[in-house]
Amino acid sequence: MADQWKSRKPYKMPPPESNPSLLMGPNIESFTVGSWCPTPDGTGKPEAVAISIKASGLGDIVMRIKSPMELDRIVQMLLRHKRDVWPESS
Repeated sequence: MADQWKSRKPYKMPPPESNPSLLMGPNIESFTVGSWCPTPDGTGKPEAVAISIKASGLGDIVMRIKSPMELDRIVQMLLRHKRDVWPESS
């Protein structure tokens, strides 16, 4: 199953977003990243990577990423913006 991701073409990232008005949002108090499974007690097989964001006034917002390609895409976009904001960082 892991081989199926190797054969796919790399995803072309969208251009960087630099419009400040589009990037405004609620104040983020904290976030957590973990493996998500559909069982209420969390004992099932993980099916996604979940990012839970605690936003002031909104409560928790959860984003589930259900494919390795999508997770890789998010990581690459974060790294690109990390280098843009902190070019001295490796």
